[in-house]
Order: sequence, then structure tokens, then C-alpha cells
Amino acid sequence: MAERLGWSQSKVSRIEAARTRSELEDVAALLEALEVPVALRADLLTLAEEAAGPAEAWRNSSRVGLTRRQQDFINSEASASRLRHYQPVLLPGYLQTPEYARRVIELAGSKDVERALSMRLARGAVVRRSDAPRYEVVLLETVLRWRPVAPDLMAAQLFALEEVARRRNVEVRVVSLDDEQSVFVQHPFVLYDFPAGAPSEVLVETTRTDLRLTDEADVTAYAGWFNRLWRAGLPRKQSMMLIRTVAQQMHDQHKSMEGR
Repeated sequence: MAERLGWSQSKVSRIEAARTRSELEDVAALLEALEVPVALRADLLTLAEEAAGPAEAWRNSSRVGLTRRQQDFINSEASASRLRHYQPVLLPGYLQTPEYARRVIELAGSKDVERALSMRLARGAVVRRSDAPRYEVVLLETVLRWRPVAPDLMAAQLFALEEVARRRNVEVRVVSLDDEQSVFVQHPFVLYDFPAGAPSEVLVETTRTDLRLTDEADVTAYAGWFNRLWRAGLPRKQSMMLIRTVAQQMHDQHKSMEGR
């Protein structure tokens, strides 16, 4: 088990013997490695979250840090059957290359960049695993053009996005800036749908605070906004073409800078 997870054997022993409190990302990794059924994973992750401390509807992200914030994401992602994601500013963590992710984490002011980066990249495995949930994401075109890294790295990021978007469980739609806008939502959010009739949840992301919504009226409202954003986005083929076009523009910009 230690070899499979890349941990020390002593860490596995401490967790097995309950000599240390298990972090949520560790529990999620163990459940994944042991191929625990999805429904049971949800129950065990709930227990792990309770052991980690009371969850608040509002969480000050700057106070708890990026690591605990990632743990909250992992808890929901591990048992979700479908993720519906809207991002108007930057690429979602599931889709980030290491270079892009590192720069975003640095810009966010993380005190432990390496640990936050490790967890961010681990989350990318969610949409690539054999039993991956359905992942539907709507991006404003600004996401493709907001460049936190050099042009060559941004081109590589967008080509990587195109590759992930070709997966059967993933669909990316881009809302083109050339079109008249028909819906406005100013902040990112994720809708988590769970199997076995469990109620859906919404996670609203802001710079300093995350808001988890479970009230049926709130979830319904965000589902409605997502559906409108989804319809406003370019169809799959055209979205892929736009991603490829911007990636090529970044690549050409890099070549132009090299030639100076």
C-alpha cells in the first residue's frame, strides 16, 4: 500500500493503528487505492471530515489555507457522479498543467507552494480515473486568454486542455466573446451531483471565501444558471476549435518573441 501511494510504510502503519489523525486527502487516496465502492467512500469521507473539525457554510480560505481548501474539494469529488463547473477567470484545477498550477498557487499567496501543488495535481486525476465522474465545464473565452505564465507555457496548457477535453467523460464549452452575452454569473461555482439519490451541492468560489450551498432552492437556482451558461457556450466541436486557435496564437507569440 505504501508503494502504491508513494508513502512511507510508517505513515501507513500510523493510520492503520489510529496513531495519527488522517487528513482528508489521505483517506481519499486510500479509498481510491482500495477500490472502495462509491457509496461507502462517501460515508467514510464524511466521518473523516467530521474528525477534521466542524465544517462551516462559509469558509475563510485565506485563514485555513489552500491545503484545507483542497481537502474540502477532495471530499466532494471522491463521491460525485457528475461535476458541473463554471469558470470565468482561470482554468479549473482538474485541467491545469504543473507550470500553470504552480503560478496560480503562487499568485494566491500560498505559504507551502509544493504541498498545494501536489494536492492540486492529484485532483486532476479525478477526471482521468477509470470510474471518473461526468465532468461538464463552461469557460468564458477570457479564461483562454488570461495568461499567468509565458506564452509557450500557456500554449502547452491550452493544448493539454484540448487533450483532456477529448475524453469521453469530459465536455468543455467556451462562451465566445464574439457573441452577445445572454447570461451573467460573476463568480466560479461547481455543482456536485451524487449517486443513489443523494442531494446535490454547490460550491461557490471567491478569492478569500468559499460558500457551500445545500438548500434545494439554492441548488436549483445554480443548476438553472449553469444550464443557461451551457446553452450560451459554443458546441463541443467549435469550442475545441477556439481552444486550438488561441493555443496557436500563444505558440506564435512565443516564436515571435524568440526571433527578436
